[in-house]
Amino acid sequence: MKRYPKIPELLEQYMEENGIDERGVTVHELRDYFGLTRYQSNTVSAFLRRLEFGPFARFPFIVVKIIREEGENPSDPKMCRYLVKRRRELSPKPGIYEIRKRTPVTLNR
Repeated sequence: MKRYPKIPELLEQYMEENGIDERGVTVHELRDYFGLTRYQSNTVSAFLRRLEFGPFARFPFIVVKIIREEGENPSDPKMCRYLVKRRRELSPKPGIYEIRKRTPVTLNR
């Protein structure tokens, strides 16, 4: 998570302070809530997009879906709403991040 310093903690704090397990979040909402700069918005967006393709090992949230929204006016920029959801299990699936226990196999000849 070197590329996203403090972003995972901020997202987790945001979700826990609101007391919800699932919510549609925009980068603009997070930027306003934490007073982030526009430069940091790109980092937040990249982190959320990365969560869509797979969770970090112990991070409790994933992005289920990214919804593109149009602005009110044609000149308004398009915005993405990230559906952030708490993972049901905190341990990763076996075989992806952790080594499975192997049992010896005996061959009968």
